[in-house]
Amino acid sequence: MDKPFLYFLAKIVAVISSITLLFSAKVDITATVISALSFACVFVLEILLSRFVFKVKVLRITNILSITACFILGIDQLYPLLIVLLIHLLDLTLDTKMFYYILIVILLLTYFIFPPTTITFVITFILVAMLLFSRWIIGKLVAVTENQEHQKELVAELGKKLTDMRGLTKTLKYNASVEERNRIAARIHDQVGHGISGSIIMLEAALLIMKDNPPKASESVQKAVTNLRDGVDEIRMALRDERVERYLIGLNEINAILEEFKVSYNKGAKMTTSGNLDTINIEIWACIHDNTQECLTNLLKHSNATDFNLSIDVFKKLIKVEYKDNGSCVDSFEKGLGLEAIEERTVHAKGKCFFNKGEHGFSITNIFTC
Repeated sequence: MDKPFLYFLAKIVAVISSITLLFSAKVDITATVISALSFACVFVLEILLSRFVFKVKVLRITNILSITACFILGIDQLYPLLIVLLIHLLDLTLDTKMFYYILIVILLLTYFIFPPTTITFVITFILVAMLLFSRWIIGKLVAVTENQEHQKELVAELGKKLTDMRGLTKTLKYNASVEERNRIAARIHDQVGHGISGSIIMLEAALLIMKDNPPKASESVQKAVTNLRDGVDEIRMALRDERVERYLIGLNEINAILEEFKVSYNKGAKMTTSGNLDTINIEIWACIHDNTQECLTNLLKHSNATDFNLSIDVFKKLIKVEYKDNGSCVDSFEKGLGLEAIEERTVHAKGKCFFNKGEHGFSITNIFTC
């Protein structure tokens, strides 16, 4: 259902109403029936034009010709059709703001200039009310459809941008790792490689003069040993400078999991920390990493939560890790494979696991000893 088809139905109903009124009046309606069939042919032509060509100018011309025919044939006989034709012509000519104002004026003028009978007025009023209401409904449906299409285009565009951003992130990570490797390689080459190369030259020179000048050869060997020892110290220093703190590796891996979760599922996820995180060993970091993934998976499968919080608090003797969401909880819950895996993983890391459900969500608490 759209506006052209709506007006087609309204015009056909108006013509049928006019013929019905003439039948009840018991007058000769041969000419009216012929006129009605002519109107029907014009209206079918209009609907075909609106479907395949939709020339607004042509529709205006056909409406004006139909209105003129109503005046020629007699407005008292075709009053409902005249009103529908006027409404259609106004709809083709005016915008939405002016449509109703001009329509009210024209309807009042038509009513006072060509006053219809009571039954004709009632039929026309019902027809116009249904036409305007249907027109309003169609307008709303068109607006909703256009908005849905716009939203689909927007979602598709955002999805494309998200894909591009993920590709860009991978490229940036790769470029950063390549630059870091190049920087480390350049440092080793410039600071360590030169020393080792010089030591090799000294040892080769010592081999050449070992028979003829043993003291000189021994001195060259000693210098080479000193250079190699300095080179080893330089390598250790470089590795120490380039080494990332253990806790930063664990934090970055968990942050990556939370960020990917937020982007992929449009849910909140954040992490808070306190205390000296360097006291957390590798085994506990691995446990926190795997438990975080398991909690996020359970949130998606079994909860309607929209927010996830991970808190890591380090005290003097204890490490407390809490995974909490804001999903609604039932009166009781059973530990499935996911929760059992979290508990086993925590115990394996020499920790204890506690589950808690409440009005504000579900939480899992891990306690480890430093």
